Amino acid sequence: MTSALEEKLRTAFSPEQAHLLAEVIREAYDDLVKAKDFNELKAIVADLAQAQKRTEERVDQLTLTVAELAQAQKRTEERVEELAAAQKRTEERVDQLAAAQERTERAVKQLARQVGGLSEALGGSLEDLALEVVPEILEYRWGMEIEFCDRDTLPLRNGEYEFDLVIRGQVAGRPVLVLGEVKSNFTESEVERFLNLVAQVEAPEEIRPLFFGYRVERAAKALIRDRDAVMVTTRGKYFP
Repeated sequence: MTSALEEKLRTAFSPEQAHLLAEVIREAYDDLVKAKDFNELKAIVADLAQAQKRTEERVDQLTLTVAELAQAQKRTEERVEELAAAQKRTEERVDQLAAAQERTERAVKQLARQVGGLSEALGGSLEDLALEVVPEILEYRWGMEIEFCDRDTLPLRNGEYEFDLVIRGQVAGRPVLVLGEVKSNFTESEVERFLNLVAQVEAPEEIRPLFFGYRVERAAKALIRDRDAVMVTTRGKYFP
């Protein structure tokens, strides 16, 4: 069976020549196709080689990245362990501080009780001293004839108040009521408060406010003078 190519060749060549030429052409075409396929295959292989190289480079990069991540993870775990240890030390320190705070609070409460007891004892001692010293000072300074000298509670316009020192007597034949406040140290505000209390006392006698203590602030001393009150110190000093 002849091919279409061979039929065309027979129009110009003898049947034997046409057949031979057709065979030669077919073989040449087959060789040409094989060479083309080979070249394409080489190109594909080259592309695959480049892709493989890029893949290997990428794998190397990933391997390096994984190693770096592993190192970072290791450092993170070490840091977490350090933080956990620091947290433990902090908690232990907080517990120690809490215990110290508790001891301090107990000590402060105990000290407050001691100071309170000392203040009460000192206040009582000062009041007892005032009951001894002030009458003698008033007898000497005012020529006062003492009729009563003690602590006492007196009515006010709004309630009542226990005065540390209440002295009743006569000065030049006139009845006088001395109302005293006893403190270790007087501030201006304390003087003002006591003078306001004295102003609320209603009595038929002439009322004279008096302060007795160790010390008095400069402003408090000026206020005592301005309000016609008197101050007697524990050393027996009298002013104004």
